[in-house]
Amino acid sequence: MKKWIGSALVYLLLVVGGYTAYSFYAGDEVSQGDEGSHEEHVGEEAHGEEEEHGEHEEEGHDGGHGDHEGESSSSEVQADVKLDGEEMTITLTDLDGNPMDELEVSHEKLMHLIVISEDIEVFKHLHPEKVSDGVFTANADLEEGMYQAFVDIKPSELEYVNEAHPVMVGEHGGHEDEHVHLEPETEWTKEQGDYSVTLDVNNFSVKENVVLSFEIDGAEPEDYLGALGHVVVVDEGLDEFIHVHPREGEKPVFEAHFSKPGMYKLWAEFKLDGKVYAFPYVLEITE
Repeated sequence: MKKWIGSALVYLLLVVGGYTAYSFYAGDEVSQGDEGSHEEHVGEEAHGEEEEHGEHEEEGHDGGHGDHEGESSSSEVQADVKLDGEEMTITLTDLDGNPMDELEVSHEKLMHLIVISEDIEVFKHLHPEKVSDGVFTANADLEEGMYQAFVDIKPSELEYVNEAHPVMVGEHGGHEDEHVHLEPETEWTKEQGDYSVTLDVNNFSVKENVVLSFEIDGAEPEDYLGALGHVVVVDEGLDEFIHVHPREGEKPVFEAHFSKPGMYKLWAEFKLDGKVYAFPYVLEITE
């Protein structure tokens, strides 16, 4: 009897010990398996986030607003603008500092120079002449004040971005501490001399191309630099520059794209009875 009881106790201890050992090792394997699954899950989440972020960057790169900012750092032509008396000198160089004047003729000129006063009241459209490799000059005849100059060119091979170049005439007593605020237009008919020009705008949204149609009373627009007219647009901060020409046809109808909402001023240039006039308008572009 005692021998049987002893054998039973030994058997019971073996069963309990075996179960305990099995639970320990099985639990450890389950724990390791859960940890591995967690790491794999985290890795999948991180990979998914990277893919999503990459797609977002690609969409942003293709977006309209980002393109303008990207272009500002990709220009392969540098333009330097200097004023000496009434003569303005524009020097063009490539990224290595070499003179660059391999330009295509655009609307009958190698270079269009747009000069706008800081208060956005004075507008001049000049055409500098080449005097040596990469160097052009023009008579500016500017009154004292601060201006921004835009060198409008079309290089034959290199990429170019038109940026504002500050030009100071005399002692600057202008608006360095003041921001110009344009007011939305209330009168769409402008008069100069014997002529009046009325602007019709089809929409004011950055989401669509803006069609600018002009009705001219007093004369028919003549050919001016290979077109029925020219429209130059800047924003009130003089950061954005747009120069457009009319659609093909016999009507002065232009089409422009605005990359961001805000206040803009445009000048519509027409040659009427042998003289060029610039008619100013203010647009408020919305989302």
